[in-house]
Amino acid sequence: MTPTYMKIISYIEDLILSGKVLAGEKLPSESDLAKLFSTTRITVRRALDDLEKRGIITRVPSVGTFVREINIVSTKRIGILVNNHHILYGASQFLTSVGARIFTVPREHQTHGGSLSEEKALNTLMSYSINGLIIEPTELTSKCQKLNDLLLSNFPVVFVDREINTVKKVPTVLSDNYEGGRMLGEHFRKVHKSKNSLFVTSEDLQISSVAERYRGICDGVKKQVEVFYVESIDGDFSELVRKIKQDKHDTIFFCNDMLAIRGAFFLLKNDILIPQDVMISGFDNDFVAKMSEPKLTTVRQDLALVGEVAASQLVELLKGEKIESRILLKTELIVRNSCGCK
Repeated sequence: MTPTYMKIISYIEDLILSGKVLAGEKLPSESDLAKLFSTTRITVRRALDDLEKRGIITRVPSVGTFVREINIVSTKRIGILVNNHHILYGASQFLTSVGARIFTVPREHQTHGGSLSEEKALNTLMSYSINGLIIEPTELTSKCQKLNDLLLSNFPVVFVDREINTVKKVPTVLSDNYEGGRMLGEHFRKVHKSKNSLFVTSEDLQISSVAERYRGICDGVKKQVEVFYVESIDGDFSELVRKIKQDKHDTIFFCNDMLAIRGAFFLLKNDILIPQDVMISGFDNDFVAKMSEPKLTTVRQDLALVGEVAASQLVELLKGEKIESRILLKTELIVRNSCGCK
């Protein structure tokens, strides 16, 4: 008797060989296959594992299973202009699995010199004759003439992690920053009775991810939270320390983990105890969040998945398919000691 997982393998191979499912197209879900063959998802996964090892399919978590792009994408060159290494990893993993060639630029071209630097990075990528582009935009991206020219020419571009205004709407994949902020605010309101909070950021509220986090926090605590700007993550936080002492804030919502760790250093250095004197939180669940003392309450976002999904969206664009203009991926509240929880 033929094992069920072998029957599933034969079924999928027949779908591909008969042309019912073409290269790059999505296969039936695990649940649908399990129902079709009256079996468990574990059995379905065994079949899919076999097909993936043989290079016939590729799987993207939370997105689906696709017939591997052998003929279409293997000839494509993809440029990636991304600062976050988790996003870069996720995008690279997916694009490698479908045979695309990947081109990036040195990080220093992206972080110094403003829009001129971004123009230089894009010109470098275009010199490799790329066919599509994944970008993690910054405040200055919208001012980049090279990018606007590409968008007006219908060049395939996908944004990751944040939205900005450009001459043309760009498909974007990002974490649900609003919901992450709302969960944080609600936790501090309900569990810790937070009354006088502060939102600290080094980036402008015009940036979508910053604005969404802030809006979520305000909705979570059910009041408008005061915003305090610091010049940069590696800047001087002395004014923040002065403000905390003067205005008796009991909670600080830092816009990201690195900012929170830097802020915590200045607070502790000035004899402001965490969480006894002031409770703090971050956002991102970066590696530093669980290495600090006290460990940081934060929000986890799966940035590798953001990269994977963005890469899959770009592949669809290269094939001329319609894609969603905005994809939001789930976030998760991570509670640690910096808010007073044990």
